[in-house]
Amino acid sequence: MTRISKGLTTLELLFVLLILSVFLALSLPSFSAIVENKKSDILISQLQQAVELGKVTAITEADTVTLCKSDSGDQCGGNWQDGVIVFSDQNGDREINQDDKLIRYITFPDIDGTIRWRAFQNRQFLQFTPQGFTRYQNGSFVFCPRNKRAELARQLVINRTARARITIDSDGDGIREDSTGAPIRC
Repeated sequence: MTRISKGLTTLELLFVLLILSVFLALSLPSFSAIVENKKSDILISQLQQAVELGKVTAITEADTVTLCKSDSGDQCGGNWQDGVIVFSDQNGDREINQDDKLIRYITFPDIDGTIRWRAFQNRQFLQFTPQGFTRYQNGSFVFCPRNKRAELARQLVINRTARARITIDSDGDGIREDSTGAPIRC
């Protein structure tokens, strides 16, 4: 009488585990690249939302609103990657005082790189008028990862009407182009 075994031998089980570990090792680099790309996308989307919040608040409150870098959450200062604050700025002095109120403090806890703001007249803030325009400012936020990998760089372009748009990779090479059509450089 012959017995038929319905289980796996230790050797077969080890062989299956070996194959699975090879597939896992091959897929991990691409998975980590997806995660890094998503982190860059989320960061630039948070900046875009802050700009939109400033614009909408300026219109709905009929007041000047300021967006600036902030490491403390209650005053302008520090580096852009530390965080940003959006606040009503009735006298336009870029400080929270008197009747001004903090609208939102946004931090970037998972950031692994730097954010820079380049603008007309090199002002390190954005102000929105009650009509929803920037105060004679246009420019862009650029995120550069610490490892300088160009495919992870992102740019948010803001025009004078406070329209914000995230740049895209229009030529399909994996690197997004800046507002002039050149690859984003870090």
